[in-house]
Amino acid sequence: MAVLAILAIGLAALLLALLVYAFWIEPAMRLRVVRHQVRHPGWGDRAPLRIVIISDLHAGAPHIPLRRVSRIVRRANALNPDVAVLLGDYSAAHRFTTGGTDKFQIIERLKAFTAPLGCYAVLGNHDWWQDEKSLKNKTLPEAAKALDQHGIPLLENANVRLRDGADAFVLAGLADQRPQSLDPEVPGFDDLDAALNGVASDTPVVLLAHEPDIFPKVPDNVLVTLSGHTHGGQIRTFGFHPVIMVAETETYSWGRYDRDAGQVLIVSGGIGCSDYPVRFGMVPEITVVELS
Repeated sequence: MAVLAILAIGLAALLLALLVYAFWIEPAMRLRVVRHQVRHPGWGDRAPLRIVIISDLHAGAPHIPLRRVSRIVRRANALNPDVAVLLGDYSAAHRFTTGGTDKFQIIERLKAFTAPLGCYAVLGNHDWWQDEKSLKNKTLPEAAKALDQHGIPLLENANVRLRDGADAFVLAGLADQRPQSLDPEVPGFDDLDAALNGVASDTPVVLLAHEPDIFPKVPDNVLVTLSGHTHGGQIRTFGFHPVIMVAETETYSWGRYDRDAGQVLIVSGGIGCSDYPVRFGMVPEITVVELS
């Protein structure tokens, strides 16, 4: 009986430790840098490009108070990006918050995220879900207004040409593909043709798209698609991500995916939490993509 009691106490202690880790230590205290090297013949002789990504911040105390947003930005800037990227979902998406979810305050901290070629943003589904009036009227939500107020360009089915001469490329941004529903069959606000309007077929493109669903549809000159949205499932053990597998709505969960034609998709694991404030085996990340 004594042995059984010791085992029971040990198991209870282990369970408690796992819960503390999953609900506090990993989502609130840990941050890693995940790097991807993409060598693509379509990039030609252009100078290498370092893209640093902050995705799915979902800021809000206690896990991601405003002071932590500033720390995340400082660490991202220390990675010396050529271009800085924000992939949407700026405010906490679960009810277990104690404040610090105001989008204008969050994006005020994010405006310090800078790079020589600039910082560019897209919107995520939660940026719409948290603003029902804008969603109903199909007007840009509060997150878009905050980005504009703080001088961060929003690429909403739009593109911008960066660098000059032989090093030139296009950065394009897609409007959200699931602003109304997680069902991929429900139409979104995305318009890939508009996002690539005016881009020559031989000009290399880096595409920002909050959800990775668009990847099978991108044309050949979209060398890299950068997405977030999934949080890598938030719970991930031995490559198994039960939340995404149960949802049956996600083809791409986390990391790098390659198409036969050479296009590459990078899905960031993001930083914050959606629905439930838990991460286990999916440490919050700043994502770096080196394109050459």
